[in-house]
Amino acid sequence: MRLVRLVTRLLRASAFRLTAAFAGVFLAAMLVLFGVVYWRTAGYAAAELDGAIELEFTLLIDGYRADGFDTLQRAVIDRLAAPERSHYVLQDAIGRRIGNLPDLPPLLGWADVVQRSASQAAPARRVRALGAALPGGGYLLVGRDLAQVDALRAMIVNAFLWAIGATVALALVGGALVSMRFLARVDAIGRATREIMDGNLSRRLPQRGGDDEFDRLTGELNRMLDRMQQLMQNLAQVSSDIAHDLRTPLTRLRQRLERARLHPQDAAGYQAAIEQAIADTDAVLATFGALLHIAQIESGSRRANFAVVDLSALFETIAETYGAVAEDRHQTLDSRIAPGVRGWGDKELLTQMLVNLVENAIRHSPPGARVEVRLDGLTGVIADNGPGIPAAERDKVIRRFYRLESSRTTPGSGLGLSLVAAVADLHGIGIALGDNKPGLAVTLSFPPAPAVS
Repeated sequence: MRLVRLVTRLLRASAFRLTAAFAGVFLAAMLVLFGVVYWRTAGYAAAELDGAIELEFTLLIDGYRADGFDTLQRAVIDRLAAPERSHYVLQDAIGRRIGNLPDLPPLLGWADVVQRSASQAAPARRVRALGAALPGGGYLLVGRDLAQVDALRAMIVNAFLWAIGATVALALVGGALVSMRFLARVDAIGRATREIMDGNLSRRLPQRGGDDEFDRLTGELNRMLDRMQQLMQNLAQVSSDIAHDLRTPLTRLRQRLERARLHPQDAAGYQAAIEQAIADTDAVLATFGALLHIAQIESGSRRANFAVVDLSALFETIAETYGAVAEDRHQTLDSRIAPGVRGWGDKELLTQMLVNLVENAIRHSPPGARVEVRLDGLTGVIADNGPGIPAAERDKVIRRFYRLESSRTTPGSGLGLSLVAAVADLHGIGIALGDNKPGLAVTLSFPPAPAVS
């Protein structure tokens, strides 16, 4: 039963069917080749035989016309004595005949004659013959044995039959081997897939490193699984961070409301409690709004709004807008922006990304600090000489709710750089956080704008 199931799987495998299809095409080509070879080779041999018969017949007739019947008769007798596979019949005007086809009636023109042997065991022989009546009366026939032509034809047929048989056998064996290898890889992928479905999200589809179609496909699927695992981890992390970060403002909100309920106050006190509660509620709603905005960006739906963006004008606008903000905080904002730089993307999202970076630089830098906004070609830099971010923390700050200040005493939700990372990922912008010595330098590598006809 196992053998039957294995054979059934092999026959159903697409690799086996593909091999069988190629074998069928190859067999059809071989049959066409066989027909051409058989027709040309056998036809050439038959034409050569006809030419030899016709030449000899012409020589005999020319001798007869030049020297008479007796000369023709002696020539035929001499040829009959030669050990060749030639056949002759000569008949004079009164019906006397000589030759090695005695039972053959007179034939005019070309004919294939079957010469049967007196012995029943001996096979019949086929003879190709040319006969004609002599001018002075009588009859002459010249023929050659067709055994060589028939043997050549049989040899061609046998050779192609062996070739076709070998081709079919090799196709079956090759198809079985290819199918077994194909099924083995499919089974390995199936086992890995079942492990992943059972919850082992770190499992990956096996690759052999041959850069074939399977390896390229499994490579793409493994990258998809990496992304899915990362998203699942991010989801778990976000769920934990939401519970942690929103618990504090919600607890504070409840305590204020509870205090206002337990300790009666005048109208001004109640008004202050309500305003504080509204402020806490707005902070929670702002956090949820930022999360929804990041989720919308990561969904990729905003790609429909992509267009050519004047990055130089965008950087100029940000620098002019936040120059005054930096002055209010007793800081300096310097800009160095190359003209005529064009990019591709959603202008609103790119603006928000740059706003978040500049606001972070201004907010986390002390008075007297210097903030730089630079654009050199498709490379943009937002830098400051503030406290910066430790190297070990730079990969973490783009996570949702992650904040360097674990006590959360300063305003903010820790989503600013997460939104920056989401916008950069949507646009294919490379983002790198580096040391400005001192301070932080955020480098943005924008992709070029596509050619628009």
